[in-house]
Amino acid sequence: MLDRENRLKKTKDFAVMATKGRSIYGVYSTLRVRKVHPSKEHPKPAEEPPKIGFIISTKTFKNAVDRNRAKRRFRSSVKELIKDFPNGHQFIFILKRETLTAPYADMREDVAHMLTKIEKTMQRPLKLSPRAKKEISKGKLARGARFVRPKRKKV
Repeated sequence: MLDRENRLKKTKDFAVMATKGRSIYGVYSTLRVRKVHPSKEHPKPAEEPPKIGFIISTKTFKNAVDRNRAKRRFRSSVKELIKDFPNGHQFIFILKRETLTAPYADMREDVAHMLTKIEKTMQRPLKLSPRAKKEISKGKLARGARFVRPKRKKV
């Protein structure tokens, strides 16, 4: 388990990461990175420890036991490298299916490799997905809403 100060917990933070985070693709996960800017919640972001969250899809891992095992293994590899994460940033790891059977050393190496790409990735311009553009234009993100599935019409 990550320390309390390093956990990304708020739904609003996850929603912002979905739209304004930059992606770094690895073998076992996709890393979304976002630099925190000064605000009421974050008066001095450069001094804040990195905040890290994990996302595991139920489509990818049908069994809850597999989801929990993959998250636990990946979280421990991230915990070992926590000192290498830059301060004032938020991170979300979106785990892939290969995480479940991957050797622990390979997962750790993959995370370390993605961390070396952060500086270069943050210099690139942000590209929003069509869905993110739509959510931002509606103002849902400002209110803290998360991405939700469109409502199905009753037949």
